[in-house]
Amino acid sequence: MLLSVIIPVYNVAGTLKRCVDSVLAQGQGVDGMEVILVDDGSTDASPQICDEYTEKGVRVLHQPNGGLSEARNAGISVARGRYITFVDSDDYLSSETYPELLRLAETTGADILEYSLTRQLRKGSAAFTLPDSVYQDMTAYWLEAEAYAHTYACNKIYRRELFSAVRFPKGRRFEDVPTLWRLIHVARRVVTTSKGCYHYTLNPDGITQKADGEAYRDLLDAHLSILTSGELSSCRGFREYYRHVLDIQLQTYIYTGNTADILLPALHFTGSLKLWLLNFIGMRALCRLARCLSRG
Repeated sequence: MLLSVIIPVYNVAGTLKRCVDSVLAQGQGVDGMEVILVDDGSTDASPQICDEYTEKGVRVLHQPNGGLSEARNAGISVARGRYITFVDSDDYLSSETYPELLRLAETTGADILEYSLTRQLRKGSAAFTLPDSVYQDMTAYWLEAEAYAHTYACNKIYRRELFSAVRFPKGRRFEDVPTLWRLIHVARRVVTTSKGCYHYTLNPDGITQKADGEAYRDLLDAHLSILTSGELSSCRGFREYYRHVLDIQLQTYIYTGNTADILLPALHFTGSLKLWLLNFIGMRALCRLARCLSRG
């Protein structure tokens, strides 16, 4: 078995068939592909739609609602492919994406292959195209390639053995961030490519569209554990990463207004107005200023 495609399913009756059909269409060019639908306690017609696909050889798991991480983890536990990938059930793939990517993964020896995606907006779309690059230095991938800004689980193909001791954290939003960080610690080679296309559909009920203070706090916590680990502070690109996390810190405080949520240590960098203000007035004052400006 070459590839296991894991699709968590929760109340997506309106988009599920488009998603699964786009994945099944990939199988004609893949020598051994299994599709695993994990119904995470759906209350609409999704479970019935999942079961209909068993006639096409799709594996279906039904479980009580536990969240996205538990659904992905359940799929990982039963996956048999040499490689694993994930698809969210309101998204879909361009034709010939997996055959092309798997050939590239095999020829380059990639442990993780990240490919381009298109965000499907209410009006039009926005392409996110990656360069054709190979990384054997994982800090360079995280910082210089700015992997921290596109930690999406779904636009990547992973060698299954990477998940021997890695699972998605339960009960946390933005679970892709710590998971990718752990995976690149056991990977030897990451390849990025402009080939293929994952179509990411913006869900008005999704985490990124309905993010609140608690969600941003989860995102901040995930990045803080990485930023303060000491592994990256002397590496090229660390300032840009700090600026990225500073934006998350400010957004967290804008939503909560709680000084207990001011967690990012103030580091002294230059290169932008925010960093200059941070040096001049400090983290708490900068957070208060950002919240005041956001309220007009």
